[in-house]
Amino acid sequence: MNTYYPETRNAFEGTLAWLNQWACARTYGLGSVLPWDPQFLVESLSDSTIYMCYYTVAHLLHGMHSSIPRYILSDSRLGSIDGKVRGKLDITPGQMTDEIWEYIFLDGPWPANAPLPREKADTLKHEYEYFYPFDVRSSGKDLINNHLSFAVYNHAAIFPESKWPLSMRANGHMLLNGQKMSKSKGNSLTLREAVEKFGADATRLALADAGDGIEDANFEEKNANANILRIHTLLLWCEVSLVCRPVGYVSYDFAPGNDKGGRRPAHGTERLVP
Repeated sequence: MNTYYPETRNAFEGTLAWLNQWACARTYGLGSVLPWDPQFLVESLSDSTIYMCYYTVAHLLHGMHSSIPRYILSDSRLGSIDGKVRGKLDITPGQMTDEIWEYIFLDGPWPANAPLPREKADTLKHEYEYFYPFDVRSSGKDLINNHLSFAVYNHAAIFPESKWPLSMRANGHMLLNGQKMSKSKGNSLTLREAVEKFGADATRLALADAGDGIEDANFEEKNANANILRIHTLLLWCEVSLVCRPVGYVSYDFAPGNDKGGRRPAHGTERLVP
């Protein structure tokens, strides 16, 4: 499994060294009942780490309310998350028995007296086989020691190796102007607010410049603001280049150098680019 950064792999290995001490069940809260002892619930973080496989078939099982425009993605507020509005295959929640799920996800036998036509189950299975395993799971570094590690273990316990996660990418938290965002400080900035304030392109550049890897990224508003001018300068350069290139464009021969871009004019002479 690719973790992209050695720090992420080290965090996983450190977690796996003590995870056997984590309790697998509890007696309160929401969750699934432990099959052999209903007074206990399956530990919630370990009970919610294979739902990615459900993503592969959800669009065929859940319909959209007629009042919702089709271009709006379904969620708990807009779509039929409880299955009351059937999806394209016209399957009810009651028809999706444990045996049907076993057939779709684990290549189990087709059950006798199945509650739905096999052709519909094969359509679901085709979607799952096409999209699974997932290529990357991107999440916060603080979830390595629970949710992400549980996902690795549960996939290894339930699915064949061909369906195990291909990669896990962990990221740090987002700082705003060098400070941690918090409600108490009132220094939060949502993605929508950033786009409205700086524009989508300037926001993208500021996020790209904020940092990478498992370390905390820092979104600087002054950089985002400066990117607005940089974008206009870049756009102007592109327009001039497109206009001038057909008749010859004045440029430089470049070679490695010591300036900030890592390049400098090789001879200081200009040439025409055909």
